[in-house]
Amino acid sequence: MVQNLTRREFIKTAALGFLVANTIGFLPDNKVFAADNCTVKTRYGTFNGFVDKNGVKNWLGIPFAQPPVGKLRWQAPQPLKPSNKTFDAKKFGYSPIQVAIKIDEPLVDDDPTPQSEDCLTLNIWTRGEGKNKPVMVFIYGGAFVSGYSSEDLYSGPNFVMADDVVLVLFNYRLSVFGFMNMASIDPAYEDSGYLGMKDQVAALKWVKENIVAFGGDPNNITVFGESAGSISTMLLTVTPAAKNLFQKVIPQSGHVGFYNEPEITAQVAETFMEFSGAKTVKDLMKKSGVELKNLYEQLINSHRGSNIAEFLPTCDGKFLPKDPFKALKSGGARGIKFLTGTTADEWRAFLIGDENFFNVFRNEPNKISPVLRRYTAQTPEEIYKKWLNGRPDTEDNFADFVTQLDWRVGQELSSEYQSKFGDVYFYLFTEQAPPPIEYLRSFHAFDLPYTFNVSSEEFTPNQNLVKAIQASWAAFATTGNPDNEFIPHWEKYSANNRRTMELNSKGCVSHKDFNTQNLNALRYVYEN
Repeated sequence: MVQNLTRREFIKTAALGFLVANTIGFLPDNKVFAADNCTVKTRYGTFNGFVDKNGVKNWLGIPFAQPPVGKLRWQAPQPLKPSNKTFDAKKFGYSPIQVAIKIDEPLVDDDPTPQSEDCLTLNIWTRGEGKNKPVMVFIYGGAFVSGYSSEDLYSGPNFVMADDVVLVLFNYRLSVFGFMNMASIDPAYEDSGYLGMKDQVAALKWVKENIVAFGGDPNNITVFGESAGSISTMLLTVTPAAKNLFQKVIPQSGHVGFYNEPEITAQVAETFMEFSGAKTVKDLMKKSGVELKNLYEQLINSHRGSNIAEFLPTCDGKFLPKDPFKALKSGGARGIKFLTGTTADEWRAFLIGDENFFNVFRNEPNKISPVLRRYTAQTPEEIYKKWLNGRPDTEDNFADFVTQLDWRVGQELSSEYQSKFGDVYFYLFTEQAPPPIEYLRSFHAFDLPYTFNVSSEEFTPNQNLVKAIQASWAAFATTGNPDNEFIPHWEKYSANNRRTMELNSKGCVSHKDFNTQNLNALRYVYEN
């Protein structure tokens, strides 16, 4: 068992989108509401937002689907009915139900946003009076078990202060509520293994239909996200139900190889059912949301444990492609423009929860890496030894190996495949973590404070790198090309011209064949 991760530390480290916030301790935005109101009328009601002290327009807690409560629990999101009512949009909606996340000292205060199954809301930020602005929709991370759109790390006001866009963040259901595959237990719940993905599509449909009222261009929408949000973004590009809802994507650390087969997630659901004492899904329906949350937490803390990848979306060939990599390779995302990449040391993030993480990984790789689990022609140890090619077997080399295999190689292969069907730009974020967490190097999620320009008393992201990233993201969202004044010319990525933009405060540099040796050495794990 992965005991160090499946007990108290699992909850902490699985929530990758929160890792940075809880480690460095980001300060929440000043949420003082200004007197100025801003009112927008849509088909689904009139929403009264507010203008903050910096002139940013805020509309918070807007429903994009019917509440998935009562008989709608474990059902696809249902569309809203048109309304002439006026709604207050000055407070965030409920966060999705999830197990509490804490990381050892120093801690930040818990976010005051309460949790509920009634969580399908979104938030919108922009500034000025312009129309037809580029729309950017961010999907949060958290390993599909945690996360919420009001997290202080995702500062909407900071983002739109830098660039003239309309920014949207939405909630989606998590873990047992959004990704527990009960199809084999009761066919009436055949889509329960990817309800969170259906929530995402519902949010994008709402944005497409209504964003013009908030100053956005419904025909110029970019979806971006980090970790689980990046995986979601990649999967949406090959999801038929999401076709024509967006034109560009920025997946930050997470590719189409992070998914589960139906038989894997069916086992997770069966374990949960057995642990809960329920005989049928109807028995589970009788339990409150809080009871289900507590059962999940008890399961994590039990000897049966859990694993990091268990709530990855279920790909059954119905809503999501059975093999998303094959779908991407065959043109499933044709015409969608990509700007994508990873951090240099993704897996080192987990050292926060367990200093022996890489030993745990090596002992039970199939519980952590769906990529290694799927490849059975060689053992993970054989793949590693082949990759070492005579180099010493050290923890640093093993850490590099698994980061290459699970993250960089998968992200580059996704980029190579897509480059035949649309423009692709690739990056590597190499900025190093500050003391006292310098041992994490350029870890998973460390790019987020630079993306949203969020600081704390202990840490302020380098402003030159913040400008380079925010300007690149906004330029790409605006024109489909990330070129801007803060970086050198960004060339497109392809199999014949593997250009990578290194993002670092010491200077952004365009490299050719930056990782080709590792890509060629490990691509067979994905392709064979």
